[in-house]
Amino acid sequence: MKYLITLYVLLSVAASVFGQKNAMVWYFGDQVGLDFNAGNPVVLTDGEMKAEAGCASMCDNMGNLLFYTNGNKVWNKNHVVMANGDSLLGGQTINPNCVIVPLPLSNSVFYLFTVVNTDSINRLSYSIIDMDLENGFGRLTQKNIFISTNVLEKMAAVPHCNGYDFWIISHGKSNVFNCYLLTSTGINTIPVTSQTGSNPRIDFGYLKISPASNKIVVPINNDTLLAEVFNLDNHTGIISHPIQIGIIEENTYCYGVEFSPDGSLLYMSIRGVNYGIWQYDLESVDMEVLNSSKVNIATGNNFALQLAPNGKIYIACNNRSYLNSIDKPNEKGTRCGFQFQSVNFTQGTVLMTLPGFIQSNFYQPTLTVSHTCLGDTAHFIVNQIDNMDSIHWNFGDTLLNPYITGSHFSVYHEFPQTGFYDVEARLYHCGNEVIIHRRIEIFSNPVSSLPHDTIFCSKCNLVLDAGDGFDFYKWNNDSEYQYLSVYQAGDYWVEVGKNGCFITDTAFVRELIPLLQFPNAFTPNADEVNDVFKAIGNISTVEFSISIVNRQGVVVYKSNDILEGWDGRVEGQSPMGETYVWYATYSFYNESGFLTRERIRGFVTLIR
Repeated sequence: MKYLITLYVLLSVAASVFGQKNAMVWYFGDQVGLDFNAGNPVVLTDGEMKAEAGCASMCDNMGNLLFYTNGNKVWNKNHVVMANGDSLLGGQTINPNCVIVPLPLSNSVFYLFTVVNTDSINRLSYSIIDMDLENGFGRLTQKNIFISTNVLEKMAAVPHCNGYDFWIISHGKSNVFNCYLLTSTGINTIPVTSQTGSNPRIDFGYLKISPASNKIVVPINNDTLLAEVFNLDNHTGIISHPIQIGIIEENTYCYGVEFSPDGSLLYMSIRGVNYGIWQYDLESVDMEVLNSSKVNIATGNNFALQLAPNGKIYIACNNRSYLNSIDKPNEKGTRCGFQFQSVNFTQGTVLMTLPGFIQSNFYQPTLTVSHTCLGDTAHFIVNQIDNMDSIHWNFGDTLLNPYITGSHFSVYHEFPQTGFYDVEARLYHCGNEVIIHRRIEIFSNPVSSLPHDTIFCSKCNLVLDAGDGFDFYKWNNDSEYQYLSVYQAGDYWVEVGKNGCFITDTAFVRELIPLLQFPNAFTPNADEVNDVFKAIGNISTVEFSISIVNRQGVVVYKSNDILEGWDGRVEGQSPMGETYVWYATYSFYNESGFLTRERIRGFVTLIR
């Protein structure tokens, strides 16, 4: 369906949130890096960090690198350990261990949250970085400030719905989530607690928040479950309504997880007996439907998955010199475009992890539309609206009810004529606004060339033509071509489609009884009764030919004149009576105006 012409999204958020630009430069693995400021990633070779597990990086609002970290040390933009930037309490086992969050209403202060999970210590801490110090190279002014214990090495951050503050989300060793609120005055160490879902069996795999800030996925990795997907209310910090994703095969586990930019699809890297990346459709909240939607899109060495500023998902390949990618992550099934070895590094090595970011920076809300044919009622749907309060529609049409305001995230609208329309959806939550623009085209309905009534001639065939230039053909015998050869009378129908618009047309084909006949005997005895063998009929032929042969196959008579007949003589002689074979071909215009051609034969007896 070719309805999409233009789609762009404007996100209205507070100035304290740096936005997508803060994720433009990545450092990860063993001294490898990427720069996304030019769109496609440019390989960097100047990194000093080795990150076995988690890591993070931060850029300013122009996309310039500020610092990066593996949770143990912080390096500044000159790739030198930042002042007081060592001995941090970030684990370096197998999981993400740190997240960087800007202090609300500040352009220079950042909170670095770290988590360590070992036998001897198990704690969530934070440190504070002030980039106004050390001539703009930054200093850690506070370090390893204790928040809580008994946590897993799983952590992420999401904006509060007010557009200024942030929730810092960690997972306890049981089925408990703790959401800590970071405001301009600092971190509130008394969390909003949600006890929900299952206990993770082992501390393995990522905790991820959707770009739409409305869902969380957590690997569970027990004997029956790979992961669970939860609803997140970013106004209250409450996490609820777990949906379970079952194991695909025994002795497999989930490690990397990631959402599509519009939040409608979930990707998980599965390891164990078999390796692979699986895609799940999140449009349904039904657990059975969600599990049955899974599609295997890749196999091989795939670990952490991370959305990038260019809208693609990149995939860490442990101990390799390359990344894989998913180039169209909003597309369902294999159309998502998995690419093997899409980024190659000339030095350094990719390990299991990729840098973590505030996922809302990559949010790309989508507005889907269907039934874009004139006379249809177009159907518009905004995806992933869990955290939205209301919406205002403008259909770019001043004639028919152009505006709808309220909680109508799925609406219908009929456009008055064909052409282009600029549709706008303004979504609101906690006073913040997200604007989605989409230019759509309303198409005219196709018109087939199929005649409604035509004639099928005896002993010949008729070709029905549905018309050229259509995207889709479907005849009643399942043929998918423009033409259909007809060999018998009856009703025939065809469905044709263009630009997602379809129409069905029907033709009735009836058999034509030949109007030209020939006698089966004649008596050339000059009595002026049946003396000549010739065609009998009252049709006007376009062309005509006849040949008569004897038993030996010798042609005894030929003519192209329908009014002329054979008088029974052969080369001026009158042979004895016998039976001959005749062959006749003629064409004429039938009553529907089609040129019809007949080819017939028969026997005639010459009687003396």
